Amino acid sequence: MRTNKTKAKLAANQCAIGVSVAFPSPDLVELCAAVGFDFVTFDTEHEPMNNEQIVHCIRAAEAFDITPIVRLPRNPDFVLRFLNAGAQGIHVPRCSTPDDLREVVKWTRFHPLGERTFYNRGRSGNYTVGIPDHEQWAREANRELLVVCMIEEAKALENLDAMFAVPGVDVIHVGHMDLWQSMGMPPDMKGVYKTIDEMAARGVAAGKYMSHTIRLTEDAVDRMGDYMRIGSRLFTISPMDFLRQGGVTLTKAFHDMEKRVTTQRAK
Repeated sequence: MRTNKTKAKLAANQCAIGVSVAFPSPDLVELCAAVGFDFVTFDTEHEPMNNEQIVHCIRAAEAFDITPIVRLPRNPDFVLRFLNAGAQGIHVPRCSTPDDLREVVKWTRFHPLGERTFYNRGRSGNYTVGIPDHEQWAREANRELLVVCMIEEAKALENLDAMFAVPGVDVIHVGHMDLWQSMGMPPDMKGVYKTIDEMAARGVAAGKYMSHTIRLTEDAVDRMGDYMRIGSRLFTISPMDFLRQGGVTLTKAFHDMEKRVTTQRAK
């Protein structure tokens, strides 16, 4: 059983930073690992990636020692396939009640925490090679798996304490844009961010690792620091932000230089 390095960092009272990948690219996964990210989340909830593509990306993550997490719709069959393929984390959106979280735990954990179908003949079980004790393997699988449940709807706010009390869930990820939408899309985000801060503080007090997606604006690191002070420990960014930011900056500078050079040559 491979050690889940992200989960180990959290257990050691450290923070972790990762990326959300929106298209199947093993090379991008390897690059993200090489530059120092802790985990990579493959977003199959929003993006059209198929199972085989994700498996190859998981292989790339294993080769470069970065934690592979799969974000996927609420579907126990898909959850099981990606667990068997070697995902070290499962990220399930739209959790609004304690029963939603219990359902995710049932799908992802072996006995006694859940009812995950027992299968270790594939990648996740090293094809049963070197596994003399199946019960021990199941315990280690429970120990190394990072279960992430996502709160992103206002109706969850009245259930927070009961949701945070559900065992078997490691991380609560806050979906700030869908939360904003379900709160009526207020033009001023201050109330939404205040709600998120309060949610994060309550989750930390309940013993959950709180997680946030951060857009790469100029104050991105400062915002991560604000959440760290509350006690949040996981942060996700999009590699596409690097291309957007760097691309816009470079192309603007390029065309500004072109105009200056053209003007100078005209003189």
